[in-house]
Amino acid sequence: MFINYEHNSHVYNIEVERKKNQYFVTYNNNIYTVEAHEIKPGYLKIRLGDRIIKCVISENGDNRFVFIDGDVFRVKRIQLTGMKKSSRKEGDLTSPISGRVVRVKTKKGDIVKKGDVLMVIESMKMEYLIRAPYDGRIKRINFRENDQIDMGEITVEIEKKRKKQ
Repeated sequence: MFINYEHNSHVYNIEVERKKNQYFVTYNNNIYTVEAHEIKPGYLKIRLGDRIIKCVISENGDNRFVFIDGDVFRVKRIQLTGMKKSSRKEGDLTSPISGRVVRVKTKKGDIVKKGDVLMVIESMKMEYLIRAPYDGRIKRINFRENDQIDMGEITVEIEKKRKKQ
């Protein structure tokens, strides 16, 4: 699972994989093994290597407040799928950030499945994945590798696969 959080105007992209009671967290090309236990609602005990971290998490709308050792971290989970939320044609995916296209993983006419990575954009040494929001066919790709892209620009256009009746 890919999770994107914003803290102090910086977006952190992490990948989390769960196997039994352990989480494998990938951030900045480093993999961390983490064990987390909820002591009671909102209270966590986290083991990161030899370190034990106790924290309290509270929510207010989209914001999360994480209290660790007297420090408060305000984080906001954000969606970086590139899906524009309003006034768009169905199937248009927009860039969530400004950066450089580092990989285009599909071409016009390709059949894609929901969740397939279509394009990878890099900004500030972080990679952002543009994923297919549903099964469909690629109608158009608007950028090539090494192109600069601005936030909000349409990356890929997809024609949604219609369900057979």
